[in-house]
Amino acid sequence: MTSEVSKGGPLLETPAEKRRRISTQVLMVLAACLGHSVIAIVAAFPNPAISDLRKDNSTIFGTAMALTTAQMDLMGSLVCAGTIPGTWLGGWMVGAIGRRKSLMLIVVPFTLAWGLVGMAINPPMMLVGRFISGICYGVTTVAASTYVIEIPDASFRGAMAALPTLFFGLGLVATVTAGMFLRWYAIALVGYAVMALCSVLMFFLPETPAYLAVTGDKTKAGRILERLRGPDFDVDQELKTLRECNETKADQTFVRQLLKPEMYRPLIVCIVLFFIQNFSGLTVMYYNTTRIFHAAGSTIDEDVATIYVFFVKLLGTIIACLFLDRIGRRVCMILSLLIMGVCLVIMGVYLNLKEGAIIGFEVHDALPAANQTLGENPLEDEVVTRSHEYLPLLCLMVYMFASCIGAHPVPWILSTEYFPTTTRGQASGLCAMACSLFNFAALQLFSPMLEALSQAGLYWAYGAVSFLGVLFCLVCVKETKGKSVG
Repeated sequence: MTSEVSKGGPLLETPAEKRRRISTQVLMVLAACLGHSVIAIVAAFPNPAISDLRKDNSTIFGTAMALTTAQMDLMGSLVCAGTIPGTWLGGWMVGAIGRRKSLMLIVVPFTLAWGLVGMAINPPMMLVGRFISGICYGVTTVAASTYVIEIPDASFRGAMAALPTLFFGLGLVATVTAGMFLRWYAIALVGYAVMALCSVLMFFLPETPAYLAVTGDKTKAGRILERLRGPDFDVDQELKTLRECNETKADQTFVRQLLKPEMYRPLIVCIVLFFIQNFSGLTVMYYNTTRIFHAAGSTIDEDVATIYVFFVKLLGTIIACLFLDRIGRRVCMILSLLIMGVCLVIMGVYLNLKEGAIIGFEVHDALPAANQTLGENPLEDEVVTRSHEYLPLLCLMVYMFASCIGAHPVPWILSTEYFPTTTRGQASGLCAMACSLFNFAALQLFSPMLEALSQAGLYWAYGAVSFLGVLFCLVCVKETKGKSVG
């Protein structure tokens, strides 16, 4: 990973030309980011779907369909199970056919996935569609993330790399908001339409110069680099750097490269970061926000509260765009996990008092009057929780805001920035596969952990992981701010 090089001598590019050039990069990145809006719709779909089916369990054909608690869990975890082969497939596709074509072709299996979900007449049909959605999710994540990292200038790549998180947040808000006006099966059509738009736009955009350079099409790579980097950029030197960074690796298998310290060390760091991301509760929040508010006994409408939470996530992503290149990925990750940990601890304390009040009232009512002595009733805990009923919403809003400035985007950014072009697709695919495994585990363990630890204990466990993540980042994470991808 090196700094970008420029030609010596006076600047040839005027400010107006630079603005146009940067605007071109932004538009290319935004087109790829539509893929992240689609995977956000996939991720958030259980929130409006479960809420809608509680009120009206009819399908698109008018038949009834009821989901058990286990099937509700599977709506999220099967997507994560699908992303395991999906990320592996995505890693292979971006290396074999390129980033652009991968995003174009993924619309085909997405058509099948959304068709099964939207026209589901029973839970198994919907769950099969969700699994296929997970495969598409994995491919889209790897292809879109790699495209976004390789297109922009190094000087503002961090800001551009935060845009997928922004579009993910937009997708979350749009999905839950749409659930207030549309039936659950209509949301599936919206998801398909956005993916189709992404694929059409990618047809008109070029492949990344990094991929073209390492696959032998240096002439085309040079033309695209001149368009993207401007006349002051030394295209020949950049192509030479790309060749030198990758030519010694091109003849080696990915497994052989994986055995080298410069490969497996950053890979381990990225995998641990994805573990921290998932077991600090982030995946559970995305897939089960409405269920969390319902279980917490919040007096605020669960759909409205979910929109508030996801809207704040958007604001956090905008802040991340401004700060990822200014203060760096490492500092953003540390601040993010620290704030998330504090929010989770406060949430746990609130729920512990609330659960204590409920249990206390049950025991108090069951005791004979002669055995009820002063100080043994739970009224004090009940007064505290009733006067702070806003806390679940406030904690989750701050938690989501904090996650956007580090815990969500940084592992994805580093999983592409840490590796050279020849292995970037496979390495980022491997990281995404590990993330998918952690997604699946976190979602499948949500209900069992809730039963074993109680709501308060669950949030405290997530908080402990967040604080341990702060220590890990301080010791192990290296900064990539301002460096070009080789």
